[in-house]
Amino acid sequence: MAELIYAASIARSLENTLLGSEKITRMVFAENYEAAVKILQESGFGNMSDGGVDGMIAAEEVKLARFMKEAGGIKGLSGFALTNDYHNAKALMKAKYGGISDPSFMLAPAGEIDVDLLKDAVMNDSYDALFPRLAQALTHIDVYFASNPHSGRYIDEVLDKAMYAHILEVSKKVKSVEKYWVTEIDYANVESLLRIKKAGGRESEFKSAFISGGSIGEDALCALFEEEEAVVEEKLKYTSVSRGMAEYASTKSFARLEACKDNAQLEIFKADRYDVFSVAPIAGYYVAKKSELKAVKMITTLQKIGADKSLIKERLREFYV
Repeated sequence: MAELIYAASIARSLENTLLGSEKITRMVFAENYEAAVKILQESGFGNMSDGGVDGMIAAEEVKLARFMKEAGGIKGLSGFALTNDYHNAKALMKAKYGGISDPSFMLAPAGEIDVDLLKDAVMNDSYDALFPRLAQALTHIDVYFASNPHSGRYIDEVLDKAMYAHILEVSKKVKSVEKYWVTEIDYANVESLLRIKKAGGRESEFKSAFISGGSIGEDALCALFEEEEAVVEEKLKYTSVSRGMAEYASTKSFARLEACKDNAQLEIFKADRYDVFSVAPIAGYYVAKKSELKAVKMITTLQKIGADKSLIKERLREFYV
């Protein structure tokens, strides 16, 4: 309990370092890219990194990963750090099979596993030191690729399924955290369904991409595959993705669908953010920071190309502070 209270207190303190609605809004309406970056610099974002915006974002990602790794010993929270490990496993497998000699530009900060350890394991096909679920998934890919074409999409599908199964396993009995991941899975499956249908793909493609563990079952989604888009949108409004589908139905924007997913996940922890006897302040800070990093990447990228402000606002998430 002492560890939980300490970590929750640190998270509450870190909330004060978030950019918040006022600064993010100023960035959106900044005169140009340089003005938006100046707001970040004045806020101390990224420790004034000299690597430009990318370097500033990378510095913030390292700090967040370090904090979540330290909090990973608290029941239910290790899943947040695991996302970095599985991301890195995907990147390293793609590098191995794609002939990329230096995959460092593809890697995220370490989660639960040291990046060099993971790199050695992947490049040497030796997975004994890794988590069993991760090791099994990597071995499966190696065996499959021995007699099948190499595919980045296949790597993503196999490791995503392993990741969410792993995360749900370590998140058991922490209801708010479980709900967060179930929401993530539901939105991922619905987005897969919509994108594959829009591209004229086959139901078998969707089944291959489907991730177990959500509240909307595979059979329920497959039953929608041959339906008209309007019917799909209407029926999904009565599921866990109702808010996202309502916006998607009116905008046809996957950006808005993803923003609604992030907003729904933020709401899970927002109400209990002051309860230092729960994981809510820690998880809430993590979700808020991830949302902030997405916003900074998106705003600076669109500002750089002189995009219309409405395009930027369409992609904005709700604010934690």
